[in-house]
Amino acid sequence: MRTAHVILAATAALFLAGAPAAAQSAAASHPGYVDGATFRALVDDDKEITEINLEGPTLKALCNKKDGDPEARELYCQLKAIHAVIGSVRGPAANALTLLKQTDQKLAAAGWQRIARIKDETSWISVLTHVSGDQIDGLVALIFDSEDKEIVFANLAGPVDLSNLEAIGDTLKVPGLEHIPGVD
Repeated sequence: MRTAHVILAATAALFLAGAPAAAQSAAASHPGYVDGATFRALVDDDKEITEINLEGPTLKALCNKKDGDPEARELYCQLKAIHAVIGSVRGPAANALTLLKQTDQKLAAAGWQRIARIKDETSWISVLTHVSGDQIDGLVALIFDSEDKEIVFANLAGPVDLSNLEAIGDTLKVPGLEHIPGVD
C-alpha cells in the first residue's frame, strides 16, 4: 500500500496546488459528510501520511478535466467532497481500532447502512453508505491493519453510483474500495 500512498499524494498535490483553504467546509452540512479530523489526529507525523481534501472548485476542475477516466470524471461532477486520511498510527493500535469501531457504531446508529464488514487476524474493514430517498449520498470506508498500524478513513459526500466507484478508487489510489459490493 505504500506505493499507492505516494501516487495518491502526488495526484492530490497536482490538483490541490494553489487551492485556497476554506475556513469552514461547505460540504460539512451535507448528510453524506463525515468529519475525518479525529483520524488525522491519530496519524504519526513522522511517518508517511496521505491526506486528501477535495471540495468545490477542485472537484469542479477534476470534473472538467478532458483526459482521464470518464467514469471518475462523472463521479467528481456529482460529489460535494472527497476526504481521506491514510497513515501509520502513533500510540497503541488498540486505541485506533477502538475509534474505528466507535465511528462505525455511531454511523450505523445514525442510519448509515453497513454494506461491507471484513475482519481477519490483522485487518478490520467497514464500509457504510448514507441513503436519502433512493439515492446513496455518502460513503465511508474505515480500514485498519494492525500489523502495519495503518489506518484508512475515506469519505465521499454527494451522490454515489457504486458502479463508478472503482474508477475513483483507481484514480486516487484509495485502498479498500474494492471490498464494496457492486464494485467490479
